Amino acid sequence: METKLYTYLKNPNTKHLALSVIQNEILEITDKTNIVTLTTDLKSSTNGPYVRTTIFVCSTGFVNFNYIHRVEEHLKKQYQIKFKLVFCNASLTDNESLRLSAVKGNNTISFLDLENFITIGASKEDEIVGIENLIFSTLHFSKNDALVVCANKRLISLAREVLKDYEEKNNITFIRTGGKDCSDLRLVQSIQKLYDLKILNNFKLINIASGDGFFKSITDWLGGKNFSIRIYGQENKTHHSLLVNNAFVLLDNKNLVLPVI
Repeated sequence: METKLYTYLKNPNTKHLALSVIQNEILEITDKTNIVTLTTDLKSSTNGPYVRTTIFVCSTGFVNFNYIHRVEEHLKKQYQIKFKLVFCNASLTDNESLRLSAVKGNNTISFLDLENFITIGASKEDEIVGIENLIFSTLHFSKNDALVVCANKRLISLAREVLKDYEEKNNITFIRTGGKDCSDLRLVQSIQKLYDLKILNNFKLINIASGDGFFKSITDWLGGKNFSIRIYGQENKTHHSLLVNNAFVLLDNKNLVLPVI
């Protein structure tokens, strides 16, 4: 049975009210001035539905992580639904910016939101095969290319394993993220950073591997700047605004390669 808060979050006309209620609870662990914005997505597990809330802040250094569990439990008790809070810096860290400034390559640069392509619940072996197929068979990553990968800690670890023979070079940047829209935000920020540094101009082709509608504005912007781009997604998983783009490339859902026609 859906709770009132759950219903409010699903309805675009009342979602802002629910977000306001959630933010008031979050003020117990960080100051209001530290919060840039927050987003929610409604998830489900074997234990039932829950609300994943991603809070973008000026700095995670001003978040009292010791009390996150207490706030999650309080929200659960008050609204009869589980919560998972994830905090994410709204801006690239100095370290992330430094790593991006060292990116090398002159052929293709790929921006990969890895979590969008890996099936939840798949075995580790299948996940590794999927990552290998996506990076090498589909994106054709090689020594003259560059790669920016955003994902959670576990998938970043698997990607490092797959790319261990390339990691010593400056053509791979791993950015660890968590929560809804965090990887999307980091990839868009990375594109903007590399453009500002004039590094993006070194590449002949830009690949964007993500199915989220979040990327429509940046793909339109890149097209307006006359960059050659490709957008990779999957059937029934990619936002309709990307499906209709002339640069869209459909991937096989299972093997993460171009489907056999």
